[in-house]
Amino acid sequence: MIPPLLGLLLPLGAAAAPDAAGEVAEGALSAPYAAAFEQTAAAEGPWWTRFNDPGLDSVIQDALRRSLTLRASDYALAQAAGQRAAARAPLLPRISFDASASGSPTENLGFQFGGFGGPSTVDVLAGMQTLQDVTGDGVPDIATDPLYVTVEVPQEEKSDLTWNGSTLFNAAWSVALWGPDLQNMQASRHLLRAAEGDRDAAAMAVATDVAQAWYDLVVAKARQKLVNEQLANSRSLMELVELRYRGGEATGLEVLQQRQQLAQTEALVPAAEQGVRRGALRLALALDRSPSAFSQIFRPGDALPELGPPPPLGDPMQLLQRRPDLRAAIARADASLHSRRAAERALLPTLNLSANAGWQYFSQGELKSTDNWGIGASASVPIFNGGRTLGNMQAQRAAEGAAQARLRQAVQLAVQEVEDAALAVQQTQAERAAVLRQREAARLAYEDARDRYTRGLVNLTTVLQTLTAWQAAELTLLSASRAAVGAHITLHDALGGDWPAPLRDGVAP
Repeated sequence: MIPPLLGLLLPLGAAAAPDAAGEVAEGALSAPYAAAFEQTAAAEGPWWTRFNDPGLDSVIQDALRRSLTLRASDYALAQAAGQRAAARAPLLPRISFDASASGSPTENLGFQFGGFGGPSTVDVLAGMQTLQDVTGDGVPDIATDPLYVTVEVPQEEKSDLTWNGSTLFNAAWSVALWGPDLQNMQASRHLLRAAEGDRDAAAMAVATDVAQAWYDLVVAKARQKLVNEQLANSRSLMELVELRYRGGEATGLEVLQQRQQLAQTEALVPAAEQGVRRGALRLALALDRSPSAFSQIFRPGDALPELGPPPPLGDPMQLLQRRPDLRAAIARADASLHSRRAAERALLPTLNLSANAGWQYFSQGELKSTDNWGIGASASVPIFNGGRTLGNMQAQRAAEGAAQARLRQAVQLAVQEVEDAALAVQQTQAERAAVLRQREAARLAYEDARDRYTRGLVNLTTVLQTLTAWQAAELTLLSASRAAVGAHITLHDALGGDWPAPLRDGVAP
């Protein structure tokens, strides 16, 4: 009867304690935070697949498989699952099989029970002799003393050792489904959900960090390529100036000016090369690989991806389901609610039922046993324990308030992150478009100035100015493009997603 009854009472207890952290989270999504969101659903699936970069796909998948951060999160999740199972145990009956045995010298038994031992003796009246009735009245006149003899009674042979023991099946159940144990079990369930949210948040952080490091390396290689191209243009212009100088069409000052400009471009080469090495080292460390092994497996290109439209922001309420850190904060607030209820219900009485059945045996040369069983019940009403329960109630109420405050803060911060990331996407796209126009104008100006210089229509100073402006615009465009890619990654991270959940089951997203 106990398991069916428990199966009925546990759902009733869970239904009687609805979670309230969701209402706290919804209250934090009040205006003006909700005003910036569009009423469209955010796209599903891993966000990095929208960059159409096979190299990025492979490096993130490798990071998700090898990350030590995720491995630690997996252990924390397993720990929370074990704690949830342990918290369920006090609500279930406890059954055990107990066996005991002990032995002692047989002669000690006599000492324990009053000092008898050895062969027993019985005083037996052997007989009594009387004299003949002399007076004739039927009463003996003289009688002899009674004759007593001591007769030894043979005893059963005993063992030098006495053994006794028992084997029992014991069962006990604390009938306190209204008490703290049920609330502690509910708290452990929410803490498991919080651990799942932490694990998913860790996966999102790993993917975001690796993607940013990947494109840092890509832009470093693109900058190195661009510097080499600019160096080639400067050397080509140097050859033109020297040719005009030998023909008497350019002055020595122009040659020196061009050599200065060429040296400035050459000074950019070491920094560009070191940038590639630093980017590769950073990404290799993020993947827990050596730089040499990384260079053999992954070969990033030198071109940033073409960006599509930014992801839709969706309804702000979707953040509560899509952001794993918010799910974890909600779960912790719910856990604190149940912990507070558990502290309060420690004031309620408890009822304990017990039963046992088994055997007891005794051996003093010959084994003898008997059946044994028993049932019992006890009730306990807490009255005074030095203020421990009241102190725990006060501590749990404070912990609940702190958890709800952290939840509100997390929700507002998440909404703010989405708004900032969305604004950053708009800003970086506008800046990149402006720099792109600037780069194109600088390129045309340089080409026209070089052509005019070749025909002797302008001096070298004009050409160098346009060349410097063009090269600076090229580097600025590269930085603007990298900022736009980073803003898209940040927005995807701020919006969250459901893709980390299958990783907890060992399924690739």
